[in-house]
Amino acid sequence: MLPQDVNWRDEGCELFASCLSCPRLRCIEEEPRGKQRLRMRARAGRMVELQSQGKSAVEIASLFGVSKRTVQRAIARAKSQAPNSKS
Repeated sequence: MLPQDVNWRDEGCELFASCLSCPRLRCIEEEPRGKQRLRMRARAGRMVELQSQGKSAVEIASLFGVSKRTVQRAIARAKSQAPNSKS
């Protein structure tokens, strides 16, 4: 079957309106636990922001409904994966 014979509509996903204009190199739908991983990274990034604003791990945990230890792990992981990380 040739590409012109396929009836395909670019409907995007819940993250981006169009597959053709998506900035990701690989589709989030094709990655194992892709959406979950993306949401967790975004949440960890927000936790780092809150920490930099002076919030404690306990306060951040309360805001997200998770344990203090989850916040500590997420922040440590986010900082170690940051592009300007010195590890």
